[in-house]
Amino acid sequence: MAALAGLARPVQHDINNLLTVVFANLEMLKRTAAAGGPQRQLDRIQEAARRFEGTSRAILSMLRRPAAGEVTIRLSEVIAAMQPLLHLLLPAPGALTLEIAVEDRPVRIDRAALEEALLALAEQAAETLPRGSGIRLAVVRRESCSELAIVAPQGTSLPALATLAALAEASGGSGTVEDGCCRLTLPPEVLAATPA
Repeated sequence: MAALAGLARPVQHDINNLLTVVFANLEMLKRTAAAGGPQRQLDRIQEAARRFEGTSRAILSMLRRPAAGEVTIRLSEVIAAMQPLLHLLLPAPGALTLEIAVEDRPVRIDRAALEEALLALAEQAAETLPRGSGIRLAVVRRESCSELAIVAPQGTSLPALATLAALAEASGGSGTVEDGCCRLTLPPEVLAATPA
């Protein structure tokens, strides 16, 4: 993993360079392509390139993350970065709904364990949820804490929910699991004031 982490930055740089060429040429082609079918085909290529960019960023971000241990994060940033991977594991339309608060409070948690538990949750949901149903992840900023609410269909058993609850408790917060729903409450990280 350490060797892969060392490769993440140059690989991301190379992917960015290649995608810059792809997007620039697509824009030039779109200006000259005939309306209708050719434009729609170029739009599909552009959308595929954007999805590839998001997925590769998410994978490389996970490779660059610090080793196991508590770090200060914003739940909203971690979940937004993982969104392409979660959508990859839950590909059906509507299988994943994200509601992310703006300006949620920084919290201290084991980021690696959080990401692994969320990926396990998506895998379990993909295997067990009834067709046409999905899970909802909501990051909420409260006055004194940040919350991550995970809602699955009633009666669903997803073992990763208990893992997430235990992770919140290990970080000084609380976690409850009840009938397919999980609520993690994490106290804000007290950040040291920066000298003026």
